[in-house]
Amino acid sequence: MQPTMDDLSIVPHEDVLAAAEKRTSRALDRSRGHYSRHNGTAGFPTEADTWVRLAWCRPTQLSTASWTGIEASVAVTGVPRPEWFGGSLWHDAPRGVVWRVDEMSMAKAQAVSPTGAIDCAPDLPAEWWVELRDALKTLAMHNTDRVCVRQEHLTARISEVYGSAVDPTVEQWACAHGDIGWANLTGPELMLLDWESWGRAPVGYDAACLWSASLQVPDLADRVLAEFDDVLSTRPGRLSRLLLCANVARAQRRTGRTTILSAAMEAAADDLLNDLA
Repeated sequence: MQPTMDDLSIVPHEDVLAAAEKRTSRALDRSRGHYSRHNGTAGFPTEADTWVRLAWCRPTQLSTASWTGIEASVAVTGVPRPEWFGGSLWHDAPRGVVWRVDEMSMAKAQAVSPTGAIDCAPDLPAEWWVELRDALKTLAMHNTDRVCVRQEHLTARISEVYGSAVDPTVEQWACAHGDIGWANLTGPELMLLDWESWGRAPVGYDAACLWSASLQVPDLADRVLAEFDDVLSTRPGRLSRLLLCANVARAQRRTGRTTILSAAMEAAADDLLNDLA
């Protein structure tokens, strides 16, 4: 079986890196490159102490919202994030994809978990949690027409898995990052990374994503619930968590495979269904 481009580290792509260097006028430090195993992205520090991010998409699958998320995020103020300097696009006909390369400032600290997986509570100061709460509150107040989670999607996914057990209507919406997890948060100096998906979502959606990413460590998941109780205990916050549970349950039904989060998500869904009934 031919390797897919979902993990660029296992497919030849030196020509793409050379093109990225030419378009950014930066030399990429290949020895310190970071590759995602799932979404075909890669990032590299440069000789100018900046960060260059590489991503691709099939032309037939281009999403205007996600494809323009990074540059659109310059409108967001008061939230710690890398500064975007510029980007470039090009068509790679032999591979049948469109590439984009973006240059941004280097984060002051590393991602809490470069892979997103976590098996113990990270050693983060109390101030970090305060800064994260403040950042998400500031972001929630940002006015935007961008959409991260649609009511139609939430309704369809929850109804597919849980039937008519709850009314999935969301009445409170706010601006959200859309992909808050331990790979997109740095520490101990806080920055929010990867702004492709940001836009309107149910109130509490970002905190729900962090809760979901923490479930492998029950004490950490409980910490997230406590830190963000003001939004996670609301109806849209509970619906956000139920949506994430539904995603895991749906994937299990489709593939027949459980994950390390399946049992915890199933138990959480039972509680949420009772709370929302």
